[in-house]
Amino acid sequence: MRDIFIGVCKRNKENILIGVIFTLFFGFLLITGEPIYTGDTLQYEEQTVMREPVYALLIQVLRFISPEGYYRLIIMVQNILAAVANTAFVIILRKKFKLNMPISLLFVLIQLMPHLMTPVFARTHLMITNSLMTEGIAYSVYPLAFLCLLNAVWLAKPLGKDSIAALLFFLFISLIRGQMMVLLVVWFVVTTVMVFVEYLSMRRVNERGSRLKAAAKRWLLILFMFILAFGVRTVLVRVYNYCESGLFVDTASGKAMSFANILYVTDREDAEAIEDEKLRELFYEMYDAADEDEMNYKYAEGGIIERAEHHEHCHDELNFIYFNEMSRDYIGETKGIYADTFDEFIIALDDLATELSNYLMPRVVFKYAANYINIIALGFVRSVSYEYWLLVWYAAAVYAAAVVLTIILWRKNPRSRAAAFMAVTLLTIVGNVCATALMIQCISRYMIYNTTLFYIAGVLEIVELARYRTVQKTVRE
Repeated sequence: MRDIFIGVCKRNKENILIGVIFTLFFGFLLITGEPIYTGDTLQYEEQTVMREPVYALLIQVLRFISPEGYYRLIIMVQNILAAVANTAFVIILRKKFKLNMPISLLFVLIQLMPHLMTPVFARTHLMITNSLMTEGIAYSVYPLAFLCLLNAVWLAKPLGKDSIAALLFFLFISLIRGQMMVLLVVWFVVTTVMVFVEYLSMRRVNERGSRLKAAAKRWLLILFMFILAFGVRTVLVRVYNYCESGLFVDTASGKAMSFANILYVTDREDAEAIEDEKLRELFYEMYDAADEDEMNYKYAEGGIIERAEHHEHCHDELNFIYFNEMSRDYIGETKGIYADTFDEFIIALDDLATELSNYLMPRVVFKYAANYINIIALGFVRSVSYEYWLLVWYAAAVYAAAVVLTIILWRKNPRSRAAAFMAVTLLTIVGNVCATALMIQCISRYMIYNTTLFYIAGVLEIVELARYRTVQKTVRE
C-alpha cells in the first residue's frame, strides 16, 4: 500500500509538472505577444456568410464583455485553452499507455513543436494562439476530440459513449472550421470498420449468421447518425446565417475557392464549352488576365512539389482577383447584385462558380486530376514535414515506416492500441489532405492538425514494440 501511495504521489507531481510547462509556455506567449489580426479576422467580426458560426460567436461574446479589449480577451482564451487541452491530452496518454516521465516530456515537446515551427517555416509565420483566427481554438480542441474516437476503437465499441462523444466533438469542430467536416467522414469510416471487424471475429459460421442482422442494424444506426450530424450542422449554420444576415443559407465562398483550381488548369479554347455568350466573354477576360500574369498550370516548372507550390502561389489571386473582382460587373448586370450587399454578392459568386465549373470541368478533368495529385502530394509532405527537397524524402520514409510498424504490431497483437492510434491518424491525414485539396491549397496551417498525432503515434508504436520484445525475451529466458 505504501508503494502504491508513493507511486500515485510521484505520478501526480509529474502531471503537475507537465501542466506547469504548458502553462509557462502559453503564458509567456500571452504576456509577451500581441493579438495578430489576419486576413480572415474581419469576416468573423462581421459574421459574414463566408465563415462558420462558433468563432464568430466567440468574438461577439467577448466583444460584448469588453468592447475595447476583446482582441486581448480572445488570445487569453486561446492560450488558456491551449494550456489546459495540451496538459489533459498528455496526461490521458500517460495513463492509457503507462508512460514514464522522459517519454511524457517528449510528448510535451512534440505538442509544442507546431507552436514553435509555424512562426518560422509556415508561409503566414503566425503564432497560432495569438492569431485572431479559428486555428487559435480548433487546434487545441482537436487532439481531445481525436482521443474520444481512439477510446471507442480501443474499447471496440462503435456506438459507445466515447464514439458518440467523438461525433459530437467533430460536429462542434466542423462549426469552427468547415474543413473539419472531413472528421465526420473519418468517424463514419472508423465505426463502420469496427462493426465489420466485430462481425468477422465471430469464429463459428452459425454465430456469424445469427449476428449478421444485428451487425447490419448497428451499421444502419451509424449511417443514420452520420447523416444526422451533417443535417444538424447544415441547419445550425443556416439558422446562424439567417439570424446574422437574414439569409437562410449554408456557408458561402467554398465553390468560388474550388473554381480557382479549375480556372488554374484551363486553356483558352476550353471556353468553347460555355454556351452563354456573355459568360464566355467573362471567362476570356479572366483567363487572358491570368495568363498574362502566368497564373496558369502551363507556367509551372519542376517536379510535383514545385508544381504544387506554383498552384499555391496562384490560387488566392485566381479566386479573389481574376474571378471575384472580374465577376462583379457581370453579376451586377445579370442579377442586379452588387458588392455593397456583401453576403448576397458572395452567394452569387458561388452560383457563378458552380455554373462555370459545370461547363469547364468535363474539358479539364484530366489536367485537374494531375494538378490535384500535385496538391495532395505537397499536403502529405506538410502533414509530417516541410517541403525542402531532402525532407520530402524524409516524409516518404516516415510514412513507410509508420505503415510497416502498424502492420508488425497488428500481426503481433490485433488489439494493439498504438497500431490503432497510427491507423486512425493516417486515415485522418488522408481525409484532411484530400478534402482540403478539393477546395483550396494545402498550406501548413491547414495540415498541422495531425502532425503531432502522427509523431506521438509513432513513438507509441516504438515503445509498444520494445515492450513486446522485452516480454518475449523474458519468456524465452
